[in-house]
Amino acid sequence: MFQSRRPGSDPDALLECGVMRLGLALGAAPRAAFRRYQDEILRWSERSSLTGFRDPARIVTEGFLDSLACLSLVPPAARRVVDIGSGAGFPALPMAIVRRDLRFTLVEASRRKSSFLRHICRLLALDDVRVLRARAEAAAVETEHAGAYDLAMARAVAHPGLQAELAEPFLRRGGVFLAQVGSSCPTSELLSRLPPDRLALVAECPLPEFLGGPGRRLILLRRL
Repeated sequence: MFQSRRPGSDPDALLECGVMRLGLALGAAPRAAFRRYQDEILRWSERSSLTGFRDPARIVTEGFLDSLACLSLVPPAARRVVDIGSGAGFPALPMAIVRRDLRFTLVEASRRKSSFLRHICRLLALDDVRVLRARAEAAAVETEHAGAYDLAMARAVAHPGLQAELAEPFLRRGGVFLAQVGSSCPTSELLSRLPPDRLALVAECPLPEFLGGPGRRLILLRRL
């Protein structure tokens, strides 16, 4: 599905080449939004830790492009998306910049990070993105959020098996959890940690090596 040739190191060229390799295209407005987003990550990171990415090339590759790779497995009928433990906004905000038809809820417990997320949403006019400052376990039992989402994501909050456990209560029946999995987590190990009567494997897709090396992949699980 993906091409694996490594793009260059200039941030703008890296983004342009990377989205092309992912089979996407960016207009002028999304390109400008990504530049502003990148600048704000760097500016805020001077005062506090938002993410481990400290240079523009890593923000583009490991933040923006890694997030945009998730779009290939978003179900066509999906509209409501929850991102658990959003941090600096990955993967939800890059996806929101490109897919304005999706409605995102970003669940983030940190006051500092949730403030940053709200700032970015205002700055980029991402009107269909809501930031919820809460722990996932608490938000998942609220009537507004329990069983309310078509798609759930949780990039870096825990082992993928635990991510799936956190995500499952947010999903409607038939909704899907999209996991970004590294080479150290075999699919069989991930599935062994999941209740077989609640989540089932739907699809698995390898990621190109420029997004983190061999063995990284996307896994899609459906709530039964």
